Amino acid sequence: MFNKRFLLLLALLIIPITLTAQKPGKQVRNAEKKAEKVEERQKKSYEKARKKELKRRYKIQTKEVQDRMKESRKEADRNNRRKKEPFLKRIFRKRRR
Repeated sequence: MFNKRFLLLLALLIIPITLTAQKPGKQVRNAEKKAEKVEERQKKSYEKARKKELKRRYKIQTKEVQDRMKESRKEADRNNRRKKEPFLKRIFRKRRR
C-alpha cells in the first residue's frame, strides 16, 4: 500500500518536470521562424527565376517552334487531366450493382 502511494506520488512529480523540459526556448523559436522565412524567400526567388527562364526559352524560338511547343503543352495538359484514381481507391471503392 505504501509502495503504491509512493510510486504514484513519484510519478506525479516527475511528469510535470519532463513536460516543461521539452518546451523549446524563445531563442530557438525565433531561430526557427527566421529559418522558415529565409526558406520561403528562397523558394519564391527560385520560382520567379524559373518562370523567367521558361519565358526566355520560349521567346528565343522561331514562330513555328513556338506553335509546336504550345500544342505540345496543350496535349500534355489534356493527358495529365485523364489520370486514373490511385490503385487502392480503385480496389476499395463501392461498386454499383
